[in-house]
Amino acid sequence: MGLGLGLRVKWDRLNRYGYLRRTTDYRVALLRKKPLLTYIGWLGHQNIGDEALYLSFRDELFKDALVLPHGDFSALRYLSGLASERLTILGGGTLINVDPYLHVLERARARGERYAVWGTGVADLDYWSRHPQHADRGNSERWLDVLRDARYIGVRGPRAAAWLAENGIDGVEVIGDPALSIRPAPENVHAGVRTLGINLGSHDPVSGGGESVFDSTLTLIRHALRQGYKVQYFALHDLDAEIGQALKAEVTSAGFELLPFNASVDETMQQLAGFDYVVGQRLHATILACAQGVPNLSLSYQPKCLDFLESINLPELALPTEEISSSGLIERFEWLVQAETAVRSSILSECNRFRTLQRQSASTLLARCNSSNLEGAA
Repeated sequence: MGLGLGLRVKWDRLNRYGYLRRTTDYRVALLRKKPLLTYIGWLGHQNIGDEALYLSFRDELFKDALVLPHGDFSALRYLSGLASERLTILGGGTLINVDPYLHVLERARARGERYAVWGTGVADLDYWSRHPQHADRGNSERWLDVLRDARYIGVRGPRAAAWLAENGIDGVEVIGDPALSIRPAPENVHAGVRTLGINLGSHDPVSGGGESVFDSTLTLIRHALRQGYKVQYFALHDLDAEIGQALKAEVTSAGFELLPFNASVDETMQQLAGFDYVVGQRLHATILACAQGVPNLSLSYQPKCLDFLESINLPELALPTEEISSSGLIERFEWLVQAETAVRSSILSECNRFRTLQRQSASTLLARCNSSNLEGAA
């Protein structure tokens, strides 16, 4: 006999989040001495950026809470429900103006649960209006309504904060992308040949089209190889790995290598530690390179990339994909090489600023949670 739809959904979530459950979490749930933070985000899909966000919450920023993913139907989840202090958090990722996350918050409000927004991005509705096949973006009025009852709102960047302010949501704090608080890997000192890390990939439409991005990146790889660089391609999702295979089919040089993809945040940080420079398309290729302190360029394929770079006061690291050309990408890469010291210094300074801010914000939110004194944001 087959499972009904409801049981199939619960079975899927039981299996999907199993890799996140730790023995220590069961002990914490039984002791009931820590508040429960239910994390809303896009987890369980082997997407490094989203996994890094969750690990930042659990392992770096909210270590004094029990952090569990929303929708984890497991024994741990039911044990954690005994916690006296609970808070639902709309976590990292570009989640505001995306319907599935709206429905979760609306249900939380209907149940009288407390919720906050922490490090989230806002989906740009002008961008998504050009891609009507993605029908689950929008409902901004309902979003604004549910956000008015949030106990705290902290967002990724200034564009997100500006959109909320323009729509009457005040008291919003820009706290940066939470993945900036991922712990850097030990520096991988390598003498001699310099290494360029490359990443391409996206689950979203690419402004200007993906073909021009692929062709321009291919030209950059060949240019870097001629200049004596070692070039290594790193993936943040299986989709990226497929693009890497397509690039490899066009580049026969032994100097171009595809690094293995194992859906591990730790391994990704170790890979980044071996690069002198990064040119990446995925937003978290940029963010994790910054967290590792690697000078990098962003192939900014949609506005969320610009929101992040503006948050760290480095918009010059963006190369919008609708403007990309082979010559333009090579020119910008050569600029990065020349400006390496200044760019690295700025990245490290901004990342440290946000790490401090995020630790302070997380500590304050937990203190208010423990005292049952979470005031409204608006």
